Amino acid sequence: MHRTLLPALLAFVPALLLAEDAHAGIEACGGLHVDAGTACELRFDTTCEGSCDLGAALSACAAELQASCSGECDLSADVDCTTSCGGACQAQCLVDPGAFDCSAACESDCSGGCDTLCADDGDRTRCVSSCEANCSAECDASCEVAPPDADCVAQCESCCGGSCTAEVNVDCQVECQASGFAACQASFAQNCTATCDTDGSLFCEGQYVATTDLGACIDALEDRGVKVDVSIDFEGAGSLLCAVSPRSNGIGLLAGLLGLGAIALRRRRR
Repeated sequence: MHRTLLPALLAFVPALLLAEDAHAGIEACGGLHVDAGTACELRFDTTCEGSCDLGAALSACAAELQASCSGECDLSADVDCTTSCGGACQAQCLVDPGAFDCSAACESDCSGGCDTLCADDGDRTRCVSSCEANCSAECDASCEVAPPDADCVAQCESCCGGSCTAEVNVDCQVECQASGFAACQASFAQNCTATCDTDGSLFCEGQYVATTDLGACIDALEDRGVKVDVSIDFEGAGSLLCAVSPRSNGIGLLAGLLGLGAIALRRRRR
């Protein structure tokens, strides 16, 4: 992917131009990747039960399986890759060092190759999910080393280290994760259905978000500027969709009016 400086620079710059809108995965939401325009919805009862299919858990399973495969897929970053990537990265970082985001730049550069890598895969969607989860994990781990106010050399060492480590391990990760997807997806689908009648299930762009702390996940989404709608299907009245902030008093009022009590009031408030 990164072999000479000029091609690397040409490939890296457009990726970094998109970095402003890119975000690292949200740990509280199972590694979910979102931007401010992402459509998320908290669904209750039959409103979410119909969406608890196996395909809904792709990203969550990829993130979980990436962690379990990391011990097996632990090659070090390729020196040629980090050298060529570093020059391109620093050239862009120096334009505006204060605005450079290591994780976003790393993930944009890394995940840009996932479509090409998975083009001929028999299950392209699963392959891309595995590839992107690999990029996210390696970029987050590498960029954690350099603080946001570090100079461009330090930032780019971390950025390129993560991207190149992900690149050299991606084939191993895709192959390793493939063996565990069926069981993982089935488990998440069961969990999704089970939560419908209790705390509700969260979906972003139609995809089930696997999280062990729904309140923390919604808080993290709000911090990213993502509004979470609430969809409740109650007997005899159809479906009700309310565009209220989960932290606001609006959802509490809604719960009281519908007699839902503690179902929706588990949201944490500022």
